[in-house]
Amino acid sequence: MQILKYISVAAVTLLLLNGCNQKVNGDKFNRVEMLTNLSSHIIIPAHQQFSISSGELKQKKDAFISNPSSVTLDSLKSAFLLAYTSYMKVEAYSLPPSEGLRNLNVFTTDTAQIKSNVSSGSYDLNTANNIRAKGFPAIDFMLYSGSSNEILTRFTSDINASGRKQYLSDIVNEIETVSSNASSAWTSYVDQFIGASGTDIGSSSGMLVNDLSFEIERCRRERVGNSLGYLGSISTGTLNPMSVEAYYSAYSKELLIENLKECKTLYTGGTGISFDDYLAYLNADYNGQPLDSVITNQFDVTIQKAQNVPVDFSTAITTNKPEMESLFLELKKLTVLLKVDMSSQLGVIINYSDTDGD
Repeated sequence: MQILKYISVAAVTLLLLNGCNQKVNGDKFNRVEMLTNLSSHIIIPAHQQFSISSGELKQKKDAFISNPSSVTLDSLKSAFLLAYTSYMKVEAYSLPPSEGLRNLNVFTTDTAQIKSNVSSGSYDLNTANNIRAKGFPAIDFMLYSGSSNEILTRFTSDINASGRKQYLSDIVNEIETVSSNASSAWTSYVDQFIGASGTDIGSSSGMLVNDLSFEIERCRRERVGNSLGYLGSISTGTLNPMSVEAYYSAYSKELLIENLKECKTLYTGGTGISFDDYLAYLNADYNGQPLDSVITNQFDVTIQKAQNVPVDFSTAITTNKPEMESLFLELKKLTVLLKVDMSSQLGVIINYSDTDGD
């Protein structure tokens, strides 16, 4: 009987998946046009801009290392925030040309590992133990964990000044290299991207739906939920302000808003066609309303909730907790709409691992 039970469950699952796939595979929505629009007007330009801003970050880093001063430090900080903001436009993508981008922004920052690397001068940025000790979070710590005078002292007269300069140079150079390689790779990959116009696993549409869902889920979990003490959707009651993104520069609010805006652009396609048009074509319904409009409105509501938080997230965790809780709940709603409702309507299987209980 137990075996028959499993067979029955498997059979029902296959029927549901086949029915969903038949619905999408039988439609005549122009996915080639959609992928052409997304690659030409959103994905490739975003990667190009990130490469440019990363190059500028490298230039400002070189100038600072050659002559540490308040002027070169301020210039480097400005370039850092600009590059970090540009990164928010490409973080969602996991397609082959973009591989490695997400490794540039793994937080919470491992400050102990950074200090160890600086003092020893011996490290490999490609190893697992350095995943939280490099990229943008590491720069955030190195440039903002103290007053400008304290930062300058660390890079000039401190006993580890030379090692600190080398480490900063190495992590910035890695960002510039990865961003440049990703931008170049997209140019040669675009035909393959457009050609994979199905909705099955490995198709461009399928991968983008997974990427979009994953990115919003990361916003809910890592950018907001962790600092509020959530494990999935369950609150532990323990606040952790230091777990927010860009904790030291106090730039987490701006980065989240930029990320959400770019995810919305991917969903709507800007002035061209994208997933919202696809859902409208399928007459996808959500509680009597068009699903495409429901998702668009939820993006707007969530972005507005983030903008309503009056201070940086690390401060808001304790001073404006109700606003942060409200933002978390809206991100949760948006996650479900994309991960469950949109994916099922499009016949896309969500295939990334999620074990946090939501």
